[in-house]
Amino acid sequence: MVSMSQFNDKVKEIKKSFYGLTEHRFLQKYVHEPHLDEDKVRFLYAMMQKRISTNEAKMFTISALLLQAALDMHDEVSLHPIHSDRLRKNRQLTVLAGDYYVGLYYYLLAEKKQLPMIRVFSQSIQEINEHKMNLMNTDNLSYEEIQNNAAQIESVLLQNMCDYFDEGNWKRVIKDFFYLKRLLGDKAKWFEGKTSPIMSSILKDSDGKGSELKAIEAKIEDVKDRLLANSKALKSFDRFVIEHVDELIKRTSLQEIVAEEG
Repeated sequence: MVSMSQFNDKVKEIKKSFYGLTEHRFLQKYVHEPHLDEDKVRFLYAMMQKRISTNEAKMFTISALLLQAALDMHDEVSLHPIHSDRLRKNRQLTVLAGDYYVGLYYYLLAEKKQLPMIRVFSQSIQEINEHKMNLMNTDNLSYEEIQNNAAQIESVLLQNMCDYFDEGNWKRVIKDFFYLKRLLGDKAKWFEGKTSPIMSSILKDSDGKGSELKAIEAKIEDVKDRLLANSKALKSFDRFVIEHVDELIKRTSLQEIVAEEG
């Protein structure tokens, strides 16, 4: 097992390689730099580092980040009519940037003849799109159904990669960690006055601000308790999960304070 210092160095190396690959002078005149979720780097690399070589774990992690960057970029494409050449060009280049990141991940995997993993990625894209469509209309969905759809959107690619490496314990932990992250993020936005399918589902039966907050906190505690219980199966990595949950809660608490203070 690598030391935490070696692990952190590898995370930095993966981030640097990702930004090196996605750097494109022309695109960046019109499209922002892709977002990288460092938690996904850390959980993916931790899950794979004992199974495969360092170089393979790095390549699979960067490929997953590129796919996520492509999905994020395509999500930003507005369907509203536009009447400005500048905005039209921006929209076209946003689509092209997403396609470019798809091409990059495909190239990385195909170059190493990782056809089974290409199938994992393709299946994950289909599943993510299905779960996104399910959340387009949540009127008849229960909280549990909304939770499952949101959890799959957040991490189904990582979960499917866990299946590929037969890492069921990591799969359960990853699913709950990234749903908890989404839940805490939606709570912080709720403090800013923004709603979401998850928040609406939790709050529909509450009858006041104090009751609303208690209902949200109860759901957060449910996920956190399940996540920490499942993390024990990871043995030497249970501390890794606890530290990341603590850091996640600390980050989102700061967001909530900022939102409350306006």
